[in-house]
Amino acid sequence: MRSLIFVLAMVAGTQAHNPYTRSEVAKQTLHQEKGIETCVALHCAWESGLCVINAGCLKTLQCMMGCEGEPDVSQCQFECEMTLGQGNEPFENLLNCMAKNDCFPEVPPDGICLPSTEDTVQSIESIEEVAGDWWVVRGINCGQDDVWRGGYDWYPCQHERYLRIDDGSWINNTTYSGGTNSNPTTEVLVTIPHATMPSPGLIRLEYDDEPLLPQIERWHIVSKPDDSYMMVLWCGTNPALDYNGGFVLSRTRTQDDMSPEAEAAFREQAKKFGVDYDAMCITDNTDCVANP
Repeated sequence: MRSLIFVLAMVAGTQAHNPYTRSEVAKQTLHQEKGIETCVALHCAWESGLCVINAGCLKTLQCMMGCEGEPDVSQCQFECEMTLGQGNEPFENLLNCMAKNDCFPEVPPDGICLPSTEDTVQSIESIEEVAGDWWVVRGINCGQDDVWRGGYDWYPCQHERYLRIDDGSWINNTTYSGGTNSNPTTEVLVTIPHATMPSPGLIRLEYDDEPLLPQIERWHIVSKPDDSYMMVLWCGTNPALDYNGGFVLSRTRTQDDMSPEAEAAFREQAKKFGVDYDAMCITDNTDCVANP
């Protein structure tokens, strides 16, 4: 769900939200651009050529490079990726060639991976115990600063549905939209990672429907005070980026019916990880369409 914010636009000079000084950015950009161009020319010339002559792939790259100067570059690039690039074979082949040959520039992680396996609710031993529908109603990574810059937890209409499929395995059938602050800017987007629980309270999501693979997320359930709410801190990685966040999940579309006891439990748990619960961004999913 929290898909990569592609760094390809950095080739065109995009450096928004980078926590380096202007001079450091300039030096880093020159070094990375030269390195990326050389790497792609040596290892991915065929894939690059096929991308340029494919209307959809070229449009995706142009869209991403056109994000320079936008108020939220990360959001803009994400929308290009998910609305134009997803499912485009030349685009995905180019990305995977770059990943295979280490052509992506090094970028700082987006957010901080806050929890460990010891921080999870140890009494939750199977996905069955959290099966069904959940809505994201409050988040940590909201694009608010140079640490939490991706805004993954403030995408509108984030709806998770843990389902057991015919072979007995689990998936997280997920829908969401581009945008922020309960204001969608794209059509409904869908991704369906496979879900396993390698240890109590820890859900591992492995994607096979994203443009750049492997993409893995670890969802740490750190608080579940009742059957209607739980707090999850998550850590994700793909060949281009490590990205992180956390959110409160609700069985309903808003947090309006949260009990004082549940809110107190979340506030206390957030404090343990250095998170200001009251500063987390809030999402109202009242007008959202749930996944089928």
